[in-house]
Amino acid sequence: MMDKEQIKEFAITEYRRWLTCATDPKAQNELKNLAGQEEELVDAFCAHLRFGTSGIRGVLGIGINRMNEYVVRRTTQGVANYLNRTCSHRPRVVISYDSRDKSDVFAMETAKVLRGNDVEVHLFPHLAPVSVLSYSIRKLSCDMGIMITASHNPKIFNGYKVYGSDGYQIVGDVPDAILEEIDKLDFFDGIREDHSGIQFVSDEVSKSFCRDVIAMSTADGILGNQMNELSVVYTPLNGTGNHYVRQVLDGIGFNNLTVVGCQEMPDSSFSTCPAPNPEKITAYNEGFKALDAVKGDIIIATDPDCDRVGVSIYHDSMKVLLTGNQLGVLMLDYLCHVRPPKPGQFMIKSIVTTPLAERIAEKYGLRTVNTLTGFKYIGEMITSLEQAGRLSEYYFGFEESNGYLMNPFIRDKDGVSSAMLAVEVAAWCKAAGKDLIQRLHEIYEEFGVCRDKTWNFFFEGPYGSLTMGHVMDWFRNNLTAGSSIGGVMIQERIDYLQDTGLPKSDVMSYLLEGGTQLVIRPSGTEAKIKIYIFETENLPTVEKDIENIMNSFKG
Repeated sequence: MMDKEQIKEFAITEYRRWLTCATDPKAQNELKNLAGQEEELVDAFCAHLRFGTSGIRGVLGIGINRMNEYVVRRTTQGVANYLNRTCSHRPRVVISYDSRDKSDVFAMETAKVLRGNDVEVHLFPHLAPVSVLSYSIRKLSCDMGIMITASHNPKIFNGYKVYGSDGYQIVGDVPDAILEEIDKLDFFDGIREDHSGIQFVSDEVSKSFCRDVIAMSTADGILGNQMNELSVVYTPLNGTGNHYVRQVLDGIGFNNLTVVGCQEMPDSSFSTCPAPNPEKITAYNEGFKALDAVKGDIIIATDPDCDRVGVSIYHDSMKVLLTGNQLGVLMLDYLCHVRPPKPGQFMIKSIVTTPLAERIAEKYGLRTVNTLTGFKYIGEMITSLEQAGRLSEYYFGFEESNGYLMNPFIRDKDGVSSAMLAVEVAAWCKAAGKDLIQRLHEIYEEFGVCRDKTWNFFFEGPYGSLTMGHVMDWFRNNLTAGSSIGGVMIQERIDYLQDTGLPKSDVMSYLLEGGTQLVIRPSGTEAKIKIYIFETENLPTVEKDIENIMNSFKG
């Protein structure tokens, strides 16, 4: 790993090369604007935007550490080389995109490079959610899918997600194999493009997706006309969910819906929600205005690529945003009541998702399987079940980061079916005379309270990844079983870079005295380290110690 001076020297050298080679006027203008801005210049050229967690994601702009046409074309050439090397037939790829700045441009650049390498290309002619892409991969018998999106990140980001033939993000050796192909390439030479032969995906694929989601509804015969007594405000946060969520809700007979007008249509600047993340209460500001206007019960939000869903309500006259864990627990509880599990079925969740779900699952006879963070691991398990003829054993899957899948008809988290499920859960609660928080308290009374907290510690700038590596090294080398943090003894430590029975991953997990669980991992998509704590009692000394450790690296 390079030190700071080496990183700076590398960045300046690469910047000068781009000044010579990136000849189009817009790129030249952006490059010249970086002159004299050393920190921004170094950040833009300090390292290649790495093909990591099933793709790339970064800030929009010029440079090798930014999302731009040059980076997208080089990445796609590497993907095409991988496909042509590993497929025994002519590869087929489907491409979709969200409403972000340049998403449509990057989607077309991706399509042209694939066509230049004799790959059969199916491009969505309009915005489509991640889950529709996952669905279309199998529907169109494709070898791969590519989604242009930065999911829930702020508006300055965009990204490039790669999916395998089974409909979940690539795992195992595939990302490294594609990275190896990309690393052989230059940004300015060896990129082949062809504008001809791009096929557009038929609207029938989207219609089929919606029909399959509607068929999952649990409301028929359970809620009846009571469902429309619930008043729902929906916001797609200017993303891909608008048409799909509304069509599905209409399809199950739900019509008491108000859509947030200023967030209804695509808006790449996300004018009213600069951070379009349903995990953040600020994303609901416009939603609460609409909720007040119609005197509604609940706000449902989906992120720009519509793979995550969030819920916010008024409870005791206070604005309350449900955490991803709370919403997942409510969904699981509801499903167990209205669609009782069959013997042998199980729930899948990530290792950073609340253990409260396991206690609920146990009561209803469900087994629990824990996976690494990333819904692709849930998708991988679903595919393994299907191949073994045991797909019916899947019951429900979710992650604490607001990702849910109630039916294994696709292999990724789905904001469309989850929005439908959230409506049905809330309507069921209202029919019983309670809101979601009141039902959550009933669950706590039966199964015990599980408080969970997530911190995000950001390490941005040209040396952020270097610092993040030092942070993980510190936890790995200094906190062991028998030592303590915040005065609380560590009883057990798990290093997921070691052999744990799961794929190796840069994650540390600690079980503390009293049952508290602590998990530390670097984000695969942002310059941050995420820390999760699951506790039975408030542990301020532990929290303070963690905060001091993390801040010491920010110096």
